[in-house]
Amino acid sequence: MERIPFDSSLLKEEKFLNALSEAYRLQEAIISATELAIISTNLHGIITSFNRAAENMLGYNAEEMIGKFTPIIFHDLDEIIQRADALSSDLGIIIDPGFTSLITNARVRKTADRKNWNYIRKDGSQLPVTLSVCGLRDDHDLLIGYAFIAADISEQRKIHSKIKESESHLRALVSSLDDIVYEVDEQGTYLNAWARNEELLFRPKSEIIGKKLSELYGEKYAQPFDNILRKVISTGLSHNLEYKSIVSGDQRWFNAKYSLILEKGVSTKRVSISIHDITDRKKAEFALKESEQKFRMLAENIPGFIYLCHNDQRYTMLYLNDGVEYVTGHSKDDFLSGKVHFRDLFHPEDANRIQATIDKAIEEKTSFHLVYRIKHSSGEWRWMEEYGIGVYNEQQILWIEGFVSDITGRKKAEEELVRISNENYRIFSNTLSFYALANFEGYFTKLNPAWARNLGWSIDELLSKPFVEFVHPDDKERTIKAASTLKLGHTVVNFENRYQCKDGTYRWLLWTSSADIDQKIIYASALDITQRKSSEEELLRSKNNLESITIKLQEQNRQLDEFAHVVSHNLRSPVGNIQALLSFLNENSSLEDYKLIFSKLKNTAKNLGETMNELMDTMKIKKNAGIVKVDLRFKDILDKVIQSLEGNLIQCGAAVTYDFNAASTLHYPKTYLESIFQNLLSNAIKYRAEKRPLEVHFESRLDKTGRIVLTVQDNGQGIDMEKFGDKLFGMHKTFHEHKEARGVGLFLTKTQIETLGGQITALSEVDKGTTFIIDF
Repeated sequence: MERIPFDSSLLKEEKFLNALSEAYRLQEAIISATELAIISTNLHGIITSFNRAAENMLGYNAEEMIGKFTPIIFHDLDEIIQRADALSSDLGIIIDPGFTSLITNARVRKTADRKNWNYIRKDGSQLPVTLSVCGLRDDHDLLIGYAFIAADISEQRKIHSKIKESESHLRALVSSLDDIVYEVDEQGTYLNAWARNEELLFRPKSEIIGKKLSELYGEKYAQPFDNILRKVISTGLSHNLEYKSIVSGDQRWFNAKYSLILEKGVSTKRVSISIHDITDRKKAEFALKESEQKFRMLAENIPGFIYLCHNDQRYTMLYLNDGVEYVTGHSKDDFLSGKVHFRDLFHPEDANRIQATIDKAIEEKTSFHLVYRIKHSSGEWRWMEEYGIGVYNEQQILWIEGFVSDITGRKKAEEELVRISNENYRIFSNTLSFYALANFEGYFTKLNPAWARNLGWSIDELLSKPFVEFVHPDDKERTIKAASTLKLGHTVVNFENRYQCKDGTYRWLLWTSSADIDQKIIYASALDITQRKSSEEELLRSKNNLESITIKLQEQNRQLDEFAHVVSHNLRSPVGNIQALLSFLNENSSLEDYKLIFSKLKNTAKNLGETMNELMDTMKIKKNAGIVKVDLRFKDILDKVIQSLEGNLIQCGAAVTYDFNAASTLHYPKTYLESIFQNLLSNAIKYRAEKRPLEVHFESRLDKTGRIVLTVQDNGQGIDMEKFGDKLFGMHKTFHEHKEARGVGLFLTKTQIETLGGQITALSEVDKGTTFIIDF
């Protein structure tokens, strides 16, 4: 027999096929048994497998789906579009909204793409699933299709939704809580804490949980709280504890409610502590107690009484407090027993009005307010004020209750106030004085009629503008300063200013003013002192005139004394000389003697005549103070004087200079100015120095006040001012040996200048010269 050789490769292939078949059947069994919906497709998206879980999940069977449809049929189009847009943005390429959008991640990244979707079942209902898409590859790692594995997450969604809802409810509950809630075990260890704001907890939550109160604040502080905890655990009943605590520096009151926590009716040995802030309630309680105490004190001490009475003709009393005796003079027992009825005390003029007011209030079910008079037990009529209201049972009036107080003092004060007010009004309206109220903004707010009567403006016109606009321009600054002083709270007295009348004239007012700084009101009163000011001004003018006349008289007396002295001095010698000459003549004198004496008398008479002429010239100057003045140019006057003295100036080789630029003209009598220039220049020529040529300089200028000043300076002999300064301008005063010196020129010059209100002074130094200064 021929032996057939054994082919081991065929045996291996058969084993591999058997193993592969077994693996395939195992795979099919697993896919069929799993609760996950597994769908596979080829590369083009056509379904190639559809397991039983997929049939149950989607309502389709495998025969109608395999080779006919794509998984897109199970998806919502809006979700597909959103997925395509997200992938396009993520990958930077355009992804079409179709099968590509489901498998792009699995194809590009070679990883399973897991995402939640809403599957659309055959009956149109939606089912939330978690879908995992991965690529199917052969032994050479070539992509041959895709697997879609979906898990139903509807129950998870429901549970998650309930959790979210519970969390939301818990957050809402905690945020709406005014209380703080703690959970502690039976030893008092804090297990949890809830508050809408953790800042409300007595410590940060992390410091509280796992600790006992005694560990946080000590045994002494924790003892009352631990006692309540033990009582709640032992009895199962809730208990409250009120306590005080300092929160943010403020003392607050709290109520802690301890309650046993039960689960399905069984004690858990855990306790909830609800902390509620009761500060407002406690404050209200304290305030109520304080109010009750104040009410009792008020009821016992007020000058009035509380009553409860019937609504009958006599208002029969049911209740009265002791204050009724102070008000009426009768005890409350007198009223309660019927011995005295309140109605009988009414003033006859008030009784009907009281009755009508109470009846109307009862009819309309409103309160009433009355002011009336009653007769006190002393016989005095006193004023009462009453507040009352009816007490009803449905529509039926039961009683009247109210409060009556004695306002006699107030009524008398009101009457006195009215009287004073009327008096003030009459004074304010009829007085001749000016009364005013003004605000701090500078406006009058109220004026009495005297303003309109005296100034001519209407009250409205005076109120319409700031009061300073009516004040004289020269007085405005002082008035503003006075108003500022008032605003600082100071009083202003004896302040004078002028107010304009409507016709443009002004009247002088003398003010006294004060201010209310809090109300920002100025109170002022003023007297019209225009007549007084006119009298004062007239008196001042008269005084000034009198002083001026006195000064003139004094000057005239001085001049008269001087003139008399001059006359006495100048005439004494000629008269004495005449008498002496005449004494030489007698009955034995010869004709020659008479001729000699007469020749000498002739010379004496000539000198006497010249002296009299000089004195008369002086008198003429003093009388001509009102001589006509004209505008003169200094240069023109100097030129004329130089011409008149030209021979003398040439003879002595004098140089005359001038500078009239600063003040070229002068309003002055021409004769006087020529005389002044003539005397000063001729004086310089007379008293020139022999060893140097004469130099004379004329110059004009303006002083600080605007007056014209003329200086005439020479380089002549000069004068010893210490020796002769006070006699320089005296008549017939000479200080040098000169044949033509008579001592009249400077005297006349000084007289002319002073007659017209001017002044002349001199500065001089021996052998250096003299400067005359004329202040016109």
